[in-house]
Amino acid sequence: MILLLSMSNTTISDNTTVNRALEALKARLPSGWGLRTRPKARAGRYRPDSVVEIRAPDGTKGVLLIEAKSPLTAREASEFSLRIAPAVQESAAAGALIVTRFASERAQDRLRRAGLSYLDLTGNAWINLERPGLLIATQGASKDPSPPRRGVRSLKGAKAARLVRVLCDWRPPVGVRGLAARAGTDPGYTSRVVTFLEDEDLVRRNANGQVETVDWQGLLRRWSRDYDVAKTNRAVPFLAPRGLPAFTDRLRQYDGPYALTGSLAVPASASVAPGRLASCYVLDPERDAERLDLRPVEVGANVLLLEPFDPVVFEHSREESGLMLVALTQCAVDLLTGTGREPAEAESLLSWMADNEDAWRA
Repeated sequence: MILLLSMSNTTISDNTTVNRALEALKARLPSGWGLRTRPKARAGRYRPDSVVEIRAPDGTKGVLLIEAKSPLTAREASEFSLRIAPAVQESAAAGALIVTRFASERAQDRLRRAGLSYLDLTGNAWINLERPGLLIATQGASKDPSPPRRGVRSLKGAKAARLVRVLCDWRPPVGVRGLAARAGTDPGYTSRVVTFLEDEDLVRRNANGQVETVDWQGLLRRWSRDYDVAKTNRAVPFLAPRGLPAFTDRLRQYDGPYALTGSLAVPASASVAPGRLASCYVLDPERDAERLDLRPVEVGANVLLLEPFDPVVFEHSREESGLMLVALTQCAVDLLTGTGREPAEAESLLSWMADNEDAWRA
């Protein structure tokens, strides 16, 4: 098997997406390999946009069915297997190649899971054939260089965060207006976010337009791409001179609003190691630090006080051992965007949440 790994960006010409993609494919084939277009043929009801034949240096040949789709959403990528995989078997092709202007990381993941090859015009490619043995893996843009001008394109900001939290914390089904009311967001904006999440294959709607299923793990991971616990919130480092046990004892006597997050907010049965840094949401880090007997430091901090970007961080907080802790969904995204071993702790927490959904999801 030939393994070709590279980093590149494909020059986009004025030709069609298929022609541009095939030129890019030719450029990525190892020396001695060939590529030629064959007449298109139906495979049952399916008619590919193009058919190409790949030839190895030893004369082994394989046929690829080409499907062009621009733009390509993750939901569409997930649905391709239902339509194209049977056609590949029926036509005895070596595989199917999805070509597009840009494929997001989630769309790429969906295509790989379906056993479909892909190539986008920024250089992202995954072409995996058994016969002839060929694996091409190249990396291009991580963000769409020409995103649509309309609609929601990210989960940045407080309104998006509130919608994510509601979708994860509460079980569906829920309509757009009900979702907006629960999150305190405008129905129009809520509808645009739901459409974005639907395209990302993170939610599915039923015939009545209600959100019927939510991939809450995938949604939290997608949110973590646009959120950073130490940047989205104002983070101020401090030292608890008597250690973390003394700090948490102070919190038990503290009468102001607060919520621990990070390692100290993970259920004991999901914790992988004792926390060395206490992250805690408070309304005013400098004022509350004095009341909690904390010292400002530039290095060697063991406490991080977070001024929340939105009150949503206090939503669904829970009490354990006399301490207020953030909701597990908030804890998970904070750990996912944390430092050191915190992302690994997030993975352990997400696994625990999947096994104990009744314990945290309303």
